[in-house]
Amino acid sequence: MANTGKGPVLTNDSRQFKSKVADLRNYGVASSDAESRWPDSLMQQMRKAARGIVLGHLGFMQRFRFLIGFLAAKYRARKVDLSPIREKGMTNEKFLATQIEYISMFSALTQVLGVEQAEQIMKQVMDVTAREALLLCLPEASDVRSFPDTMAVFREYLCGSLKASRTAGCLETTIAEDRDNAFQFNVTWCVWLELARLLGAPEACRPNCYSDDLVFPDYFGSLGIDYRRTQTLACGGTCCDFRFEKRQD
Repeated sequence: MANTGKGPVLTNDSRQFKSKVADLRNYGVASSDAESRWPDSLMQQMRKAARGIVLGHLGFMQRFRFLIGFLAAKYRARKVDLSPIREKGMTNEKFLATQIEYISMFSALTQVLGVEQAEQIMKQVMDVTAREALLLCLPEASDVRSFPDTMAVFREYLCGSLKASRTAGCLETTIAEDRDNAFQFNVTWCVWLELARLLGAPEACRPNCYSDDLVFPDYFGSLGIDYRRTQTLACGGTCCDFRFEKRQD
């Protein structure tokens, strides 16, 4: 078949490869939409674990102050203008409600214990809750390993995810590197951070970033891919630089 100038010509093998990658869990699904697909039972477990960890750090009167602060933060959140986020394309109300609840919890902890201690406590929450949840956002590792080249799979998979995430208004990204053995994308805008900023608690995003580093190194390592991130927007970086490189062993 002649190349018409409309893009690369796909061979039967490449079409089959793309079709198989598209069958992987959450292919072409925005990160925010993948999160909103978490089972209700898992969400309940996560909330229960979070409450237990948070309340375990508080005395009786502190618990009372925390509860009042949490309800007040949720009330204030209802009055916040979210148009800067919605204008990006964000329409997933379930995702927004979950994030607002989390940020309200962080804000209430900050009022009782201060930002630094609140951040450490919410990282403890992530230690307990993040792994199962984040793994559900990714394809089964065994499904990825069924392909002869796991790096090629994730280059294709990530491109689909990033496109969907931009459309859904949860991420803005640029591709910094795209080679057979390495892929890097930089997040230049993130709904998790922007929502936390709008609600007056930008530090609430840092435990979310922390959860990535709990899960991604082991997950991608099991696929023969090294994961690295040297900076995040939430910690003052110019971007979140997600880099993936095929191991050469």
